[in-house]
Amino acid sequence: MPAAPRVFVTTSWDDDDRTGLKVAELLTRSGLLGTFYVPTGRLGADSTLAPHDLRTLHSAGFEIGAHTVSHAILPRLVPSQLSHEVRDCKLALEQHLSAEVPMFCYPKGRFNAAVVHELKNAGYRGARTTQMLTFTGDFPPFAIPTTLQAYPHTRSNYVRNLVRLRAGAVLLQSIPTLIRFEDWLRLGKSTFDHILHEGGAWHLYGHPWEIERLGLWAQLEDLFDYVAHSPGVIYVTNGQLVEAIHGKALQGAENPSRIRV
Repeated sequence: MPAAPRVFVTTSWDDDDRTGLKVAELLTRSGLLGTFYVPTGRLGADSTLAPHDLRTLHSAGFEIGAHTVSHAILPRLVPSQLSHEVRDCKLALEQHLSAEVPMFCYPKGRFNAAVVHELKNAGYRGARTTQMLTFTGDFPPFAIPTTLQAYPHTRSNYVRNLVRLRAGAVLLQSIPTLIRFEDWLRLGKSTFDHILHEGGAWHLYGHPWEIERLGLWAQLEDLFDYVAHSPGVIYVTNGQLVEAIHGKALQGAENPSRIRV
């Protein structure tokens, strides 16, 4: 009898808005894990996360990742600026957390070879993009794709994403109803069902401030409940996903009891 496919679930959340704490509360309630990618330039100002918020998230078992200092678009920068955005963000977060920060998220998903080279030199072990509609359990550690954004994209946005993937035919054979979805919640459930059957990684990402602005909290909680507590699913942070995909044991979990196999 063939072995059941490996199925991973991970989530990631971008930017420094304190509404990230509400996302963390919903994740905890559903028993899910996530990585919070935080720019460091405005920590503690206005409605942004403060250093003690980051420590609270870290202590609760969530991963804190770097998202530059000022949310700059990295390929546009000269080398000295790029180094500042990549390295100083990591150093600041590590000082606040007294822990290593191995994961990075590209602002707007923009990166090139020079950016990846700088990340590797700074000591990062992986970086997340904004590429959607990807289900694979095999990807480069510095080009981590996602499955879905917690955002009501139009049908045309999803189709453009498929075209960029150059895999539209394959995906449409696997999920024939894909381009009929403009309801991101239904699409999230459908993609999760697909990965349960075929194996791979289901990766939801979003911006907590956007979820607040659009009033998506009830839908987000519904999706969390749908993907949670599924037998055989491995629930991980982004960093743990990279470690697992690239042949290493799951390690560095702040709360290993929350990883269920």
